[in-house]
Amino acid sequence: MSHDTIKPSFERNDDRGFFQEILNEGHWENMIRGRMNLGALIGNHYHKNTLIFFYLTSGSAHIKTVNVENGLRDDFSLSANQGVLLRVNESHAIRFLEESEFIMLKSLRYDAADPDTYSFPVED
Repeated sequence: MSHDTIKPSFERNDDRGFFQEILNEGHWENMIRGRMNLGALIGNHYHKNTLIFFYLTSGSAHIKTVNVENGLRDDFSLSANQGVLLRVNESHAIRFLEESEFIMLKSLRYDAADPDTYSFPVED
């Protein structure tokens, strides 16, 4: 499975400031904002029920995925102002190539009693 890189569909930059429309689909229950250091690795897991939208606001990252059901793999990079949808049953490993900031949307909010997170290493 090949991933489509999602880029802003609309931008406005005028005397009032900057506005960017990034995503035009999905239903989201959780939003995460983070900053990661050069070389940091997150993921190496998948979700059976949770769809994720991962978007870099600054920096760059390399992403590897594998579908745990059919073994299809993908390997790609994102730069600032690019994002990707990470699908259900798709293990993902995100390695940051420089200090980076991101926003992550999840279709289901985190529940400690049922975290919907299953270890499946994609990258060491």
